[in-house]
Amino acid sequence: MRDYALNRAESFDEVGSTSFLRRIFRNWVARRAVGRLDTYDDYLLRDIGVKREDIRWAAGLPLTVNAALALEERSFRQRRAEFDKRPGRDAF
Repeated sequence: MRDYALNRAESFDEVGSTSFLRRIFRNWVARRAVGRLDTYDDYLLRDIGVKREDIRWAAGLPLTVNAALALEERSFRQRRAEFDKRPGRDAF
């Protein structure tokens, strides 16, 4: 978990501190990693909490956007919305 938090912090910090080409290269690498998720079967994707259409959406983002972070954020929001819709959940 610590490595995950550090990686997220580095990714957000890079926006202003690294060169444009380095950021584009990292985003390209992230897009390739996201594209490889499309080869996984539906059972595995459901297990990690990602939908196939979200993978294709993230792979189509411009190179100025980190596809892996965008996919993670989108899947988190979708899981959160599904959780909030469960019966017995009181909205505060």
